[in-house]
Amino acid sequence: MHSQRLAVALIFFMATRLATAEPPKPDAVKRDMDEIQGTWKLVALEADGEQAPAEIVAALKLIFKGDTLTFKPGEPGFKNYKFKLDPTTKPARLDMTHADGTEKGDTAPGIYLLEGNHLKICIGRAGNRPTTFARTAKSGQGMYTLEREKP
Repeated sequence: MHSQRLAVALIFFMATRLATAEPPKPDAVKRDMDEIQGTWKLVALEADGEQAPAEIVAALKLIFKGDTLTFKPGEPGFKNYKFKLDPTTKPARLDMTHADGTEKGDTAPGIYLLEGNHLKICIGRAGNRPTTFARTAKSGQGMYTLEREKP
């Protein structure tokens, strides 16, 4: 008898918790995919802990359209990518797969931080996903700091 009352109380408690629980959050991947779309201008670029020349930073833009990422201007073989986001991990993950050139099909693992009109992307060498946005010499990592381009 006591166990039946306990079971009924537990069922009642669970039913009221479910009824008052917060509604499910929107799909995180869809949210980030929607938010990342558009043209982003480079603010800073570091590779292996060294700053890129100012003329490269001033000229380079990253364009996200659907699941395609285009570097403009881009070097042959390093211009077009397919990308995937996984915002459910900490830090959030981004994979860039070469869509052209001699490295077509190769994937560069990375992480990203998307905050409104600001985006950071840190890319590592194949098989070596960064775990932080720290940049160090000879790390093999590239760090892109971007701002959304205003229409």
